[in-house]
Amino acid sequence: MLIYSDENLEVIHRPGSSPYLLVTFNEMEIQANGSRYWGQRFCEKADISALGFISRRPNWFPAASVVKAVEAASPILKAAPERILYGHSQGGYAALRYRRRFNATTAIAFCPQVSIDPRSVPYDNRFHRHFSPELHANMGISPDQAAGHAYIFYDPYHAIDRRHAERIAALQAETHLVPVYMTGHGTVRAFTGTERALSLIEACRSNDRARLSTLARAARIDAPMRPYQIAVAATARHPAWADRLHARFGDRFALRERVNFLYHRANRHIRDDDILSARDLLETALSLLPGDPGLKYRLRELDARILRERKVASAL
Repeated sequence: MLIYSDENLEVIHRPGSSPYLLVTFNEMEIQANGSRYWGQRFCEKADISALGFISRRPNWFPAASVVKAVEAASPILKAAPERILYGHSQGGYAALRYRRRFNATTAIAFCPQVSIDPRSVPYDNRFHRHFSPELHANMGISPDQAAGHAYIFYDPYHAIDRRHAERIAALQAETHLVPVYMTGHGTVRAFTGTERALSLIEACRSNDRARLSTLARAARIDAPMRPYQIAVAATARHPAWADRLHARFGDRFALRERVNFLYHRANRHIRDDDILSARDLLETALSLLPGDPGLKYRLRELDARILRERKVASAL
């Protein structure tokens, strides 16, 4: 049932039989449509009481809208003895940013950002285009927003996500880091499946860190993105190994994963001065994702280099 809506977000309430209320916040790839929310299928399968906050666009849940939405949902929140916040990326940010606003007992965040303000996170330009000074004044996660205990799941090999996670943990009390290696920015995908997600929530509720470590290890081994992450990591120092992994598992990569692998492998060819092999890979990547501006720019850049080198060679 839709209980709140404004220009930035919607809130959907689903009654259920769980002893807690799960407040979910969506990642930027899905958007509000009047009825859906992030984690909906999981909540329906497990009959979980849920309050789904879903943004209308990638907007990192502006505080003014969240405050009004929480007021609208106050009867539901007051009736819940236990409130668990749950989100990925921009949703992970919200799960940590609004811990005190919801008086959360637990917050579970996958790959969150401490902020998307370019002044605060100059090391991360992935989301700067979504920053709005009008919507995001003082948006950074701060110590006074902490409540209950929180868990951040992230891949330590993803340098930018690691930096965000470590900054947040240093700022907010009772915030624990749970590494899930070789999952990239898609760590949440390693915990898909009703049984695994429920086990994760129960371990967080009981503050069972040993159980969380066991779950993280199992999730890492079974993670669908693991072959891709290992292949990409191998391009830097072990390109032949990366090629073997791609030959064996490449048909299982998601489209964007395959394109990203080809892009990184092309860059390694460029470092090795194998320009024509790099160009072939970039052309293949562009055939998979036609019109991608980053790939087109990289290909033009490479063609310009090839032309310059041919002119120099012909002049000798």
